[in-house]
Amino acid sequence: MSTPIRTPEPGAGDAPAELTGTPSKPATPKRINVAVNPETMGALQKVMEREGVSLTEAVRRLIGYGDVLYKAVREEREEVLLKKGTHTRQVIIL
Repeated sequence: MSTPIRTPEPGAGDAPAELTGTPSKPATPKRINVAVNPETMGALQKVMEREGVSLTEAVRRLIGYGDVLYKAVREEREEVLLKKGTHTRQVIIL
């Protein structure tokens, strides 16, 4: 039986120590500037429209989802499968 993949809640995850802060110090957000291609902007716009969130939150969510997949495939050497009805396909991350 396969174990379901859990996507992170917004703001959740294993961030590097420099981003998490300490119990006495809250984490400090880091500002970055990133140029994205039209396909990436389209993906961000879909999340913004479907979920009613800001661009910043859409970026956080998609990065979080990508992090889950990346860790599973690259670090844990797991297979990621998508199943819809009786059709199953494997996700391959290059």
